[in-house]
Amino acid sequence: MAEGGSAERVTRWDFPPGSQPFPLIIAHRGDVASAPENTIPAFRKALDLGADGIELDVRLTKDEKLVVFHDRRLERTSTGHGPVNHSTQDQVRELDAGSWYSPDFKDERPPTLDEVFESLPADFLINVEMKVIMKGMRLIAHRVAETLRRHARWDSTLVASFNPISLWELRKIEPRITRGYIWSCRHPFPIRSRIFSPFVQADWYDPANDSYNPRLHRRFHTGGARVLAWDLDFNRDMALMVSAKLDAIVTDSLETMLERKRELA
Repeated sequence: MAEGGSAERVTRWDFPPGSQPFPLIIAHRGDVASAPENTIPAFRKALDLGADGIELDVRLTKDEKLVVFHDRRLERTSTGHGPVNHSTQDQVRELDAGSWYSPDFKDERPPTLDEVFESLPADFLINVEMKVIMKGMRLIAHRVAETLRRHARWDSTLVASFNPISLWELRKIEPRITRGYIWSCRHPFPIRSRIFSPFVQADWYDPANDSYNPRLHRRFHTGGARVLAWDLDFNRDMALMVSAKLDAIVTDSLETMLERKRELA
């Protein structure tokens, strides 16, 4: 069993708000210090190191299928060119998504969400962010829901997005899925919340480091929702995170945050 295996890990996203002794430590796109982002090796390494879970991104391809990929365009983390949604899933899957990171990962392919689910323990927490363009903002919710149904991965999967329409659609078609509502200064929550929050009914609220607000945090907890902060590490001060009662963090500094947690445990 990997370090921090099933007997020690939190294995579901629906625990009572503020009830964990430490925030869950979620590896942003996997362990990006050891392997290329959003690849199976990065996800497996995060599990081996003892992360509570991983965060990944999904996009729709030209043939309306899902692929795990962060950027809108292919160039930065693969040998492809152009927008992801201008290529079919098979075409994206043929790309080298590892050589940009290191020759050791040459020919590593962008995975599908099915492959990620099949490659990790069923009780390992996965945070799926839906990357949405206007044309597919409802369709992507259907594709993600179909994938979760195939794997019956209800308790250990959180599906999040900046796009409230996608989350609203997800809630309508599959209310069993745990939903997370993301925002940042570019997508300010207070402006959108009065309109969309009643429709989304998020289980988690996910502010970026430029948008964390302790008052909103308390409000969400009072309302029964949990708070996941991304790119927010309180200067990597785990004690401060504990006192703030953060439920989870998404971090690029996986090993550092795990060490800070061990120091306080």
